[in-house]
Amino acid sequence: MGKYERLLQEILVECDEDHVGLWSIVHAVRWELGEKDPVKVRQLTMRLVEDLLRQTNMAAGFPTNDGKGFTPWSSTRDETLARINREWDLLGREPSLGEIVWFTTLRVRDGGQVL
Repeated sequence: MGKYERLLQEILVECDEDHVGLWSIVHAVRWELGEKDPVKVRQLTMRLVEDLLRQTNMAAGFPTNDGKGFTPWSSTRDETLARINREWDLLGREPSLGEIVWFTTLRVRDGGQVL
């Protein structure tokens, strides 16, 4: 397994345990994959995001104010990727803590509540 695949697996595990911000994936591309070029950092980050969104029960959105729940975006994978790219363009820089989007594995609890 290569570095990219290991990183993807690490992010998937983290999404099972907690919410993962886009900024965290950018940071991982820079430090775990060793990529320094901003264009390549974005390309690799978006490739990871696309691979994440291919996973069953993976959601993009934002944690609730208490940090325990999650409010997913109601968009297709392609719409989500386009939105992330558009908002990244509007930032004019790499996203930092809390900006643009978070990812998590959705789970249904007893009573039908989605987390």
